[in-house]
Amino acid sequence: MIQIEDWLLAVDVESTKMGFEFNSYRCTSDECRNFVEACEKHMKPVVLDFAQQLGIDLSKPSQLESHHVNNNTAIMYSGKYHIIGEVIEGEIDAWDIVLEEHCFSLSADFDMVPVVMTGSVIEISFEVVLPWVVEVKV
Repeated sequence: MIQIEDWLLAVDVESTKMGFEFNSYRCTSDECRNFVEACEKHMKPVVLDFAQQLGIDLSKPSQLESHHVNNNTAIMYSGKYHIIGEVIEGEIDAWDIVLEEHCFSLSADFDMVPVVMTGSVIEISFEVVLPWVVEVKV
């Protein structure tokens, strides 16, 4: 069981990690490459700890959208992660966790759940603005 503020989650962390490991889909656009590099090299410890606690690989969202902001010096990303488990206590619609530049919310849409994640699944939506960190190939 994992307690996050007022919510109690039953999460199978090892199965979730395995699901992320075997989820090999990765977008190859410049925006997606930027997201992966920013996740791997520029995340704050509090965000990394949150993701690790739930078994999430931040660089492999199930869904990812991007919009250029700040005169193309940053990207606003939104997307979804999926974890194997269920919400035991707490309202889904009331869960908004803000950690540094990330905002995480529980959602009940269940879009694009990876095939490798079976059984009960929790969907976590996110929004974050990250700097542009990769060189664009010409």
